[in-house]
Amino acid sequence: MQKAKITDCHSIKSQLSAYFDNELSAWKRPIFHWHLKRCEGCCKKYTEIQQTHALLHSIESVKVSDRFLSTVMSHVNSMTTQKEKKSWIHRLGAGIEGLQSWMRKNIRVYNSYYIGGFFVGVFLMVGVTLYSPQINKLNLFSQFNSESIKQQDRLVAFEVFIQEQPKRTLKIR
Repeated sequence: MQKAKITDCHSIKSQLSAYFDNELSAWKRPIFHWHLKRCEGCCKKYTEIQQTHALLHSIESVKVSDRFLSTVMSHVNSMTTQKEKKSWIHRLGAGIEGLQSWMRKNIRVYNSYYIGGFFVGVFLMVGVTLYSPQINKLNLFSQFNSESIKQQDRLVAFEVFIQEQPKRTLKIR
């Protein structure tokens, strides 16, 4: 797969806003200028950006009261207290709904078997992680019990390294 060239319409269109705001590096600006002269689609998109900019600057600014920020913050605080009053069942349901909507958007498989399998897998992983049995109680390796090791002889392994004399030596005169 080849890398996208800087003169491709897709890469030009994705950076047109930066070109309009003079945020591009100096070496890219002439390339964009050259491309806009030759490509009608990109030129149309750039014209739309210019028109949007002009429209936004022509609108008068909205005047708000001095109490606007304090009123908004009080509404936010009341919303958070209402949110905290919900029971854990409602919060769990909202979390599941959010997860389902995320899965519908990001996972392209809508089969209920796949979604059910995913949840079973997650619950199994969480269950095994949180509630794993102690290895001593399973007694999988009875020959390696601490009691059986005490009764048996212990094997100690070691290696001996013998350094050989070098074949050539330097003689100092």
